[in-house]
Amino acid sequence: MRHRRFTPFDHFFTYPIFMIFVDLNTIKKTLKRSWLWNIDKPAMISFNRDDYHGAGEGELDPSVRKTIREQIGYEVKGPIRLLTNLRYFGYCFNPVSFYYCFNEDDSEVDVIMAEVTNTPWDERHSYVIHQKGQKGKIDNLTADLKKKLHVSPFWGMDHDYEWLFSQPRKNLMVNMINYKDEERVFDATLNMKRIPFTLGNLLKQVARFPFITMLVVFRIHWQAFKLWLKKAPYFIHPDKINLMKGN
Repeated sequence: MRHRRFTPFDHFFTYPIFMIFVDLNTIKKTLKRSWLWNIDKPAMISFNRDDYHGAGEGELDPSVRKTIREQIGYEVKGPIRLLTNLRYFGYCFNPVSFYYCFNEDDSEVDVIMAEVTNTPWDERHSYVIHQKGQKGKIDNLTADLKKKLHVSPFWGMDHDYEWLFSQPRKNLMVNMINYKDEERVFDATLNMKRIPFTLGNLLKQVARFPFITMLVVFRIHWQAFKLWLKKAPYFIHPDKINLMKGN
């Protein structure tokens, strides 16, 4: 995982990570294979429904389908597979989770929902990426979208996003570029290699990154501290600006 900032100064960093990629219809069955993990209960590794889209709205799979239908009027007919972090040692935080929605014959992805969560506000927003009108084999999905969620106090809201997703096969790539006034100011890239989702492989990754979700939050704040030291421009949360105007 790599982030690169290009203005008003260069600021780059790269971190090794791991994530799970699992079918929403089989995740509960998958995570019941061992006493080390559980569903909606304390465990070393757990899947908690409230950590993901539409918390409190029933099962995750239909909740994602409903949001996509409401946003773009598209009916997902194939399986949905989630790229995310689970809850490790009782803690979960995902800066972004990706819902890969496959076509009816499960041959390729034609819709992706990117659910972004900010910290410390713990707000979420879902961006839906769909290749409208494109027929035949789709190697990459792309979309240009307006920024809708305040993610970092060191970036304003007047950004446009350019997303690029590869099909999730043996390797997976996600790239997002931020533009301000048509100038590239930031990009983030995720490159991942698929390995089988087994207890042994998961435990190897947990042993390598035992507190990965806590580490994610620490890294966010550590990089924010570095930006503060470099005197990066600071932007107040838009809701607080509106509140101050109201007073």
